[in-house]
Amino acid sequence: MKRTKLIQSIVASAIIGFSSSSVLAGDYPVFEGFNQQAIAGEAFSGLPGKGKTLAFANIVNGSPFCNLVEASVIRQAMAAGFAKKDIIILNNQYDAVIGLKNADIILAQQPDVFIEFQFDERANNVISRKFTKAGIPIIAIDVPVPGSPFMGADNFGAAWLGGEVMADKITEKFGGIDGLDKIALLQFPTGGSATMMRSEGFVPPMEKAFGVDAVNAKLIKTDGGTGGTEGAKLVMDDLLAANPDAKTWAVTAINHESIAGIIAAFEAAGRWDPANVVAVGMGAGPLGQSQLRDGQIDGSVAFFPERYGQWAVAAAVARMMGEPVPPYMYPDHVTITMDNIDQYYPQ
Repeated sequence: MKRTKLIQSIVASAIIGFSSSSVLAGDYPVFEGFNQQAIAGEAFSGLPGKGKTLAFANIVNGSPFCNLVEASVIRQAMAAGFAKKDIIILNNQYDAVIGLKNADIILAQQPDVFIEFQFDERANNVISRKFTKAGIPIIAIDVPVPGSPFMGADNFGAAWLGGEVMADKITEKFGGIDGLDKIALLQFPTGGSATMMRSEGFVPPMEKAFGVDAVNAKLIKTDGGTGGTEGAKLVMDDLLAANPDAKTWAVTAINHESIAGIIAAFEAAGRWDPANVVAVGMGAGPLGQSQLRDGQIDGSVAFFPERYGQWAVAAAVARMMGEPVPPYMYPDHVTITMDNIDQYYPQ
């Protein structure tokens, strides 16, 4: 009980201290000014990007979530005054080797600022050293880059919200933890400790709801791959094969592409029945919205990728100008279920 209360206190402090609506107001006036203009849909004062170059490496093209992040970055970069020809866009393809090559390509072009969205924390260590030596500031998206401001999900806080939804749905569908056979957390260790929190944060609210021993008796934590559908399917294939008698499951993963792989594994095994599975996603992008509306999942936690540029570009421009920016910038996180999806994502 003491452990749970301590974690609750830490998470509450983190959410209050670093929510997008309360980023230490007044301490970062240049960043805050640009951020507020971006939120209002206005051009940045003085068009500070005019004649400058901004680079952005996306984690992968084709993912609905990542596509929204990229579109948001481009839109806000142009609002900041960067000409379209001066916005460098590359695709890291969910591959650390390609991410390193892309970083070298960008470095050779000597941009004024670099927004990096790259999944491998180890590769980000190398990228950080190179760009620091070159004097080119970086803004990290979703996976930390050492020494650079971070913009993205508050992974533990968002997962806490997801865990609350999962606990509620376990009670609703199965009458409580006794009616559940297994809890599967498909984790993302390649992204480092920060992204691991996107699954670890599910555990404390479920422990609060059902007790530590009851949760641990059913909990499976496993490497869920790098966020792709096929990798997650292979992992879930193995879990289902190892637990042939488990009928009722609660599952989550790093993103909705992974959730799609989990569902595909259940279908391939002939064991898919939404009545027997509590699935909670992370991100609530277009794929997650479709999964929710189709009855495949029970909820998600929204990160609003369509707004990422409002923070990342404002921070990038401020850093380019030599102005301080917050060390952490978290978007608002909202639990999305069928009860409120139309409020946030009307059809």
